[in-house]
Parts: sequence; C-alpha cells; structure tokens
Amino acid sequence: MSHDPFKSNFSDRLKQASKTDNINAAANALFGPTVDKYSDSFQDVKQDLKEADMDVLFRTYMSKAFLFSCFAAFVGLLGGIVFSISSGFSLLTAIRFIVGVPLALALAIFGFMYIYPSQKAKSRKQDIDDNLPFALNHLGAIATSGIPPKSMFELLTTFDEYGGISDEAEEISRRVNVFGEDLTTALKEVAEKSPSEDWSEVLYGIISTVETGGDLESYINEKADEALFDYNMEREKEIEKLSTYASFYTAILIAAPVFLVVVLAVMNLLGGSIAGFAIRDLMWLGVHIIIPAINSLFVAFLALTVD
Repeated sequence: MSHDPFKSNFSDRLKQASKTDNINAAANALFGPTVDKYSDSFQDVKQDLKEADMDVLFRTYMSKAFLFSCFAAFVGLLGGIVFSISSGFSLLTAIRFIVGVPLALALAIFGFMYIYPSQKAKSRKQDIDDNLPFALNHLGAIATSGIPPKSMFELLTTFDEYGGISDEAEEISRRVNVFGEDLTTALKEVAEKSPSEDWSEVLYGIISTVETGGDLESYINEKADEALFDYNMEREKEIEKLSTYASFYTAILIAAPVFLVVVLAVMNLLGGSIAGFAIRDLMWLGVHIIIPAINSLFVAFLALTVD
C-alpha cells in the first residue's frame, strides 16, 4: 500500500495549526512551508512590506494571504452550492457557480493582499517626498546649533507634521538608543528599506559626511534647497495639469451639456424622436444619469491622477 507524503504532510500541518492560539501562528503552520518553497516568486511583496513599514513578517503575511484565500474559496463554494440549489439551476449552470464563485473570491482576496503592501509603500513614499523639503529645512536649522547628529533625529521625532519622515527619524533614534546600534548603521538600515529614493539619498549623504568629517550643516542645507526647488517644480507641473483639466471640464462637461440640453429642448418643442427615443426621455436620461455619471468619472480620474 503506497504512502502519500502530501496527505501526511498536510495532516501534520492541520494538527499543528489546531494547537495554535492565534491566526498568525495557524497561517504559518498551514502555509509557511509553501511560502518558503515559493518565496522567490514573491520577492516584490517582501520588498514592499519593508518599504510599507508593515509590522509583519513576510512569511506570516503571505501565509495569511493563502489562508484567507482558501477561506474565501470555501465560503464561495458553500454559497455557490446553496444558491444553485435554491435557484434550481441546471447541472451545467450550477457547476459554473460552484467553481466560478470560489475561484473569483479566492483570486480577489489574494490579489488584494498581494498589491496592498505596494500601495501602502507608494503612499508612504508620497508622504515622505511631500514633507522632505520642510523636514530638511528644519534639520538644517537644528544642525546650526552644533548638536550631535544623533540628537538631530531625536528632535525631529517630536514633530508629527512631517509624517513619514518623523516615523523614519523615530526608527533611527530607536535603533541607536534602544538597540545600541551606532548612528551610521541605523541610518543605513533605514535608508535601505525607505520607499523614498530622495530621502535615502539624504541619509546616505549624512553617513558619508559624518564618516569623512565633512560639514553636515552645509550638506543638509544644500539638500534642503534642492528638495525645495524640486518641490516647487512639481507643484508648478501640478498647477499646469489642473489648468488643462479645468479647460477640458469647462468645454466638455459644462458647455457641451448645456448646448445639448438647449438643442434637445428646442427639438422637443418641434416634436419627433431620435433613434426611436422620445426627446423628453433623452433629456431626462442626459440630465439625471449621463451628466452625473460623466462628472463622477471625472472626479475619480482626478483622484487617481492628481497628487
């Protein structure tokens, strides 16, 4: 009688998961070995987790992604069976629901968990880049007092308005004061996992300046001027972009609908129809559905394209 190693292995995993007391441990017990085996396929997620500063291990996060996907597939399977029976579907239609719904739910959950770290990392990058000029100006002002570089970052943590940069400064201070790392090591660790290339460049520059005994105040002020220049250039580009969008909105979503409504109103007085539809019905459809829908799409477009 042959022995199936997969069934035996999965049975051991289930037993181990049943003995755990939290979802993270259970997910690791069930899918940790699978994640280890295929970890090379999810290296981008591993990097995104670091840049997003999510307080979770890569192995645990991907194990939870597999676990939640399987749970979603199970729920979808039950839902598909119940819905197919209650609706009296034919066998072929029922199979489509029973197979399609679990697969769709599982893929949706796994896809969401796959891209979520990258989206959070992008959000952190944007937050750091937006606050970089002002944080560097403040850092330069602190540097003029002649205090040690380590204390500069400790002071920066007291200002929450710098967002992600304050968080990065707090991690630097924690590594130095709590974990006992030297400043250059702490700066390297934070720079390596920061989602912002500009902020990482500043940290590496501070490391080089400190190690070579350079003028830290001059370096920070120089980087602050560069960051402020880049920030102003980006804002000018955004203003030009918004001006173009405003012109487009005025012409297409204000002037054109008004002109169209006027034309349809005149045509309604004269009578007739367009493509079999009454003029009055077309006016109602345009005013109450089409124009609001186009405006909603335009708002969504702005939310996706404007920082």
